[in-house]
Amino acid sequence: MPIYVREAIPTEARRSTLDPELAAWLKDAPRLGAHVPVPVARAQHDALIPKQLPPIGSVEYLGLAGPHGTIPVRVYHPSHQGDGAGGALIYLHGGGWTVGTLDQFEGAMRIFAQESGAQVYAVEYRLSPEYQYPVALEEAEAVLRWLVENGPSRGVDPKRIAVGGDSAGGNMTAVLALKMRDRQGPRMALQLLLYPETALPFETRAGSENTTGYYLETAGVLLFAWNYVPQGQDLAFPYITPLNADSHADLPPAYIVTNGFDPLRDVGHAYAQRLARAGNPVTYVNHEDLTHGFIQFTEHSKRALAATLEIAHALGAALKAH
Repeated sequence: MPIYVREAIPTEARRSTLDPELAAWLKDAPRLGAHVPVPVARAQHDALIPKQLPPIGSVEYLGLAGPHGTIPVRVYHPSHQGDGAGGALIYLHGGGWTVGTLDQFEGAMRIFAQESGAQVYAVEYRLSPEYQYPVALEEAEAVLRWLVENGPSRGVDPKRIAVGGDSAGGNMTAVLALKMRDRQGPRMALQLLLYPETALPFETRAGSENTTGYYLETAGVLLFAWNYVPQGQDLAFPYITPLNADSHADLPPAYIVTNGFDPLRDVGHAYAQRLARAGNPVTYVNHEDLTHGFIQFTEHSKRALAATLEIAHALGAALKAH
């Protein structure tokens, strides 16, 4: 799959032919944004808990004091010294701010840590609609500030801390990068944006091409926005819709991944273009044959596994000591 740097990002992102293994599995897979009650959606997504866990050095369970109570954080320590040794990734999982647990992302987190050599700090932030904006974002910021302060005692260089996430987690990653720039907070070494929700996708070609059947339902994004955003809050606010920021200059380097069969493909691609035009270092990948959520589908698709390994290796390279 082509990997594009800032000067060569294509003018559009396309889809080709859906990976056959993924197509077969999706027929019985849970749907993100289906018309079911929130508790049902959350339970259905337990089908994504891996049955075979990838190898890892060790897993550590932390409870950090946060602005809204204790924040559970699961830390993955690789078993060997890879390129990212001494660096770390703070990870914010996807699920429309509404569903998703660290158990459901366990496989991908282990792969990211083991293959990159970096420590991975996966955050169990509070979900919507019980906890609405900006609760989850404030918890993510608290973990970032904690790791910058405590990193040296944990073998982490504070200048080599990345923040990443998929879907809604990608949204919060992009927003956190903007917010830290605006408020002179800690500067992350990398923003890892995996099929990020940078704007609502309803007026895009990707939103129409991929309305249903490819894991994320286009209409479900409206449900997630309803859950996440308090009544009376402007959804166009840049800390909710990062594509709307007045300026995208002076942001951390970005590694952005989109997928052909994903309603969020075009808004993620637009964000890559916007960051590149503003002069930021950007690496962009579009998997024309994959869907939203593929880092959770590695047991069911060799292509999804290969793409997830590619992200892990890129993370290690980005965090390598110089």
